[in-house]
Amino acid sequence: MSHLFTFGLCDVALKILIATPSFFPIIGGSEALTRILSIKLNEIGIHTDVMTLNMNEKWKPIWKEKIERNGLARVFRVPAFNPLPNFPNPLSNLIGINVLPKPSTIRKFEDYDVIHFISEADLSFPLLSYFVKKPKIMHCCGIYKHGGVYKYYMFERPFLKNIFKRLFSNIADIYLVLSPEEKVLLSDLGVSADKILILPHAIDLEIFRPDETKRIDNLVLFVGRIDRIKGLHILVKALSYLEIPIQLGIIGPKWDEGYVKEIEQMSHSINQSGVHRVKLFGGMDTTDLALWYQKASVLVCPFLYETYSTVTLEALACGTPVVSTGTHIVEEGSDGILVTPRDPGKLANAIMELLEDKGMREKYGREGRKLVEQHFSWGSTVKQLVKVYEDLVAI
Repeated sequence: MSHLFTFGLCDVALKILIATPSFFPIIGGSEALTRILSIKLNEIGIHTDVMTLNMNEKWKPIWKEKIERNGLARVFRVPAFNPLPNFPNPLSNLIGINVLPKPSTIRKFEDYDVIHFISEADLSFPLLSYFVKKPKIMHCCGIYKHGGVYKYYMFERPFLKNIFKRLFSNIADIYLVLSPEEKVLLSDLGVSADKILILPHAIDLEIFRPDETKRIDNLVLFVGRIDRIKGLHILVKALSYLEIPIQLGIIGPKWDEGYVKEIEQMSHSINQSGVHRVKLFGGMDTTDLALWYQKASVLVCPFLYETYSTVTLEALACGTPVVSTGTHIVEEGSDGILVTPRDPGKLANAIMELLEDKGMREKYGREGRKLVEQHFSWGSTVKQLVKVYEDLVAI
């Protein structure tokens, strides 16, 4: 049954379209968020479908239409092409369009009450639907000062800033971000503060849950894209300060090829020394990732900069304590240890402190799980999102 609410004198059944540039088998934060939201919304009776560009590899589209199922949601894979596959795309540089979807796709937007865009990494769908008179949400997944559209238009191509700000600030009625800092950054990009809402990310507590039978002593885990801003090189350097042998598992998609090679070379040198063991696993789906959180003694987040960390929440939901260089999630003394960024020695000391004290690890794991249960459940997040939908449709 569809979710009904009173709208004037009528009962209205909400129909939601989540439009996102890429989807499974491509693995990433926006892809995971799209999948989970479409499932959770359908489970509570809100008809929700997904529209995505037909790609099996990022920005390498296929000119073929396909319709699949993701639970109760239909997934419309839209034909698209890259007009200049061997050259820099001028549309990407100018207004954030990486590929061109089939124009007739615009008709599908008319079938829904709310269009919910996820990810500002590509604006093909928002701009294609620019003249469609439907309530629209832009759910930002990567607004941060040192990367993404913010870095590109504010620092690298400031002469394009005003063009981008005019377009971006008018493609949606509501903009969703994860943290107060992201709200400030979005305001810098021209979005009015009264259009920005903070909606914390949520964790599937059934998938991400503790299992102490799987714990492996001295297994340290890093999860995140292999990009310099994530500070993985600081963690690898920290290994030389550790007095006990550890296994370091690195999980995440390759993002910066030059940086990936740097990490691979550093890891090879560590492995050659014979003291520690480092292994890169690439990206993983949710189920496999949860298993590694359950195995790990500690998750390390050596970020150079971060506004929000979903991986921290996932680890805490699995009862795995965290060492982090950010103050955005971890509450020191409750669920992990905070350290100064860019300092491999201090990072190593924090890791050692947890590895040598099983009681502390277990305490932080329990407290972390409670924190996620109280503040970051999908039930709470979806309830807030539905209220946003209802308010938009009622305007």
